[in-house]
Amino acid sequence: MRLTLIVPGLTARSHAALAHAPALSLYARHADDGTIVQHGLAHAIVAAAGLAPAAPVAPLLALGAGVDPGADYVLAADPVTLVAGRDDVVLAGRVDDLSAEEAAVLIAALDAHFATDALTFAAPRPSTWFARTPRNPALTTTPLDVAMGRPIFPHLPGGADGKSWQRWQNEIQMLLFEHPVNAAREARGAAPVIGLWFWGGGRLADVTLPAGVVALAAADAGNDLVRGLARLAGQVDAALPATLDAALARSPGAEAMLVALPPLADDAGIAALCERWVGPATAALARGAVAELDVVADGNGIVARWHAQRQPALARLAARWRNARFAVPAPTAE
Repeated sequence: MRLTLIVPGLTARSHAALAHAPALSLYARHADDGTIVQHGLAHAIVAAAGLAPAAPVAPLLALGAGVDPGADYVLAADPVTLVAGRDDVVLAGRVDDLSAEEAAVLIAALDAHFATDALTFAAPRPSTWFARTPRNPALTTTPLDVAMGRPIFPHLPGGADGKSWQRWQNEIQMLLFEHPVNAAREARGAAPVIGLWFWGGGRLADVTLPAGVVALAAADAGNDLVRGLARLAGQVDAALPATLDAALARSPGAEAMLVALPPLADDAGIAALCERWVGPATAALARGAVAELDVVADGNGIVARWHAQRQPALARLAARWRNARFAVPAPTAE
């Protein structure tokens, strides 16, 4: 089995806390030094599931969030705030504190504006938005976490239909700029929804998941993609068990397993992560229950992947004496 642990927030934890966690050090003895994933967390997850890098992500996200994509072309349409500089506009952040009422009002305004363009919007959660169209646009987009904190112009939609979607993004910014919802938010010091970030588009029918993939996800919005993979695979129960051993026992015939864990909010959470997941996973690798063990993580704008595979007996013995510490790889210069 190929096992992937997806740990949101891990790369934001302190160097000292990561280096002094015994289970992470044990894993580091068997794993590589980690690599930066340049194309974002979603790219790393679809690769772990055995999908092509260009596989559409948004219909899987929608499926995981409880939206049936049907036959439509679906894009993630994240509500974002933008900051205008002297020479550029920067994607400053995702607006993740909208109320249900605010989201409903803004979605209604967008639907009304684009009623003649065969473009509709859905918000299964107040800050989780999707755009859908029966058309099949030729688009290239940039994942939100890749574009975050950067000037938006190099990352705007491209492809044969890119100019149309760029124009729509401009229309959305003008529509939202003086909207009463944003005026009220700014009056109380909350970030306004200045625009939408479109990315990950495609149709669910264009996603072919390899056989034998099991996906388990914690019940939070950040794990919609893994939950969508589980639903695409027809899993009846994709809820996250309490421990790795319970997860392995649930799916003895799986060829690949993705386990999306709850966000790691602080250094104090590392102990439970190690006790329930990293330690048992490394032990499973050592005894041969797992052939490959990857850790995929994000945080502080960094997405990283570590890889380990079961070695011959002599190499496993040598690894016991290897002096290793788990560390986040340094980002490469852009």
